[in-house]
Amino acid sequence: MTDDELPSILLNSRNADGGWPSRRGRSWTEPTALALLALQGEQIPSETRAVTAAWLAKRQLADGGWPPCAEVSTSTCVTSLAVLALGQEKEHSGGCGAGTEWLSSHIYPEMNPLQRLLKETIGVSPSQAPGSSPWFPGTAGWVIPTAYSILALSCWTGRLRNPNHEASIRRAQTYLLSRRCADGGWNHGGSPQRSESAPSYAETTGLALLALANHPSPSLEPSLSLAQQFVDHPDSTEGLCWLLIGLNAHGRNRQTNPQWKTKPRTTQEIALRLITNQTLKCRNPFLQPAA
Repeated sequence: MTDDELPSILLNSRNADGGWPSRRGRSWTEPTALALLALQGEQIPSETRAVTAAWLAKRQLADGGWPPCAEVSTSTCVTSLAVLALGQEKEHSGGCGAGTEWLSSHIYPEMNPLQRLLKETIGVSPSQAPGSSPWFPGTAGWVIPTAYSILALSCWTGRLRNPNHEASIRRAQTYLLSRRCADGGWNHGGSPQRSESAPSYAETTGLALLALANHPSPSLEPSLSLAQQFVDHPDSTEGLCWLLIGLNAHGRNRQTNPQWKTKPRTTQEIALRLITNQTLKCRNPFLQPAA
């Protein structure tokens, strides 16, 4: 499988309804949004993309968010990917304002007085940590959905100019920095008491670095060094993709010919490999402002 073949392989795996499965079967929001993001950087006719953009836009729920699939009636963190993908599809981006409102409202607020007291006296932090986003509304916050929220809200800050969104982004970036592991990277990002001494993961480290691309932090050098170590010994397509995208966002590792040691097998992996190649050629769709 060569890089030149990837766009055709991706398009040929699309369902008749315009969406994508992860491997096969019904269409899901996450693989469809990632596939659309990938195709926006390829020489694909706009009418071909429009079929997918329409499918994605129609899946938005009344509360402004997106569910993971038709069988789920609750909006979840995949809203971030839908907002990012539709940000470049003007004819189908009308619901993105409501989508960003949903995202901002699901970045957890600052601790209440009781939570602050518990943290100060016995060191217990709430699972709904300030600045974090959950996979599913009302549950614990984690690194990956938080990073996705930052990217999606950042995409729309130039057009919507909502100060609440900008405050949410800053709070979410502060959360990411608070969840770094001792080795400088990131893992799942649960309670700092349980996760900071655990080893980091390649994909979460790359994604967190990407979400911190515009954060004026002088302390990311250990994180960037660890990410480069992960790149030198990749263990998965997804991990290598996020690492290269994250490093590139900080002006690091601008290699143009990554050593892909594993074959992409899912829609997400094919899309991320395409996006990685585009990023290394100076187009990072995760950092593109909404058109």
